[in-house]
Amino acid sequence: MQGFETFDHTADIGLLARGGTLAELFENAARGLIDLSVDPGGLRGEIRIETTVSARDREALLVAWLNELLYLLDTQRFLPRQSQITHISDTHLAAALLGDTVDPARHTVRRMIKAATYHGLSLRHVDGVWEARVILDL
Repeated sequence: MQGFETFDHTADIGLLARGGTLAELFENAARGLIDLSVDPGGLRGEIRIETTVSARDREALLVAWLNELLYLLDTQRFLPRQSQITHISDTHLAAALLGDTVDPARHTVRRMIKAATYHGLSLRHVDGVWEARVILDL
């Protein structure tokens, strides 16, 4: 199963993520966000960060999760090479992130993503697969 792919959107970019579990869906959404931001092949796994995110429902939790990763990138220049969801419910998640400080001298920066948005947001479980669509503001 492909974990993520992108789709065209007028001025922004769409991210479609899938997973066999809700945790896998969130991990694949993180992988998609990272892949759109920086060539992940250059990221090292030198820094470990644990984080938690809360929101009012599953859809809002996905937006909050992706925006937490963008917050870490904006404030600490940190981007995970790998994320592991250690706990997830409909309104809360905990994750362990293993990654690197993004350095344009060492990394190929692909694009700057401002935020994950609620526009066109969907998250559903169909035929045993979790699938989410989210528009990323560029």
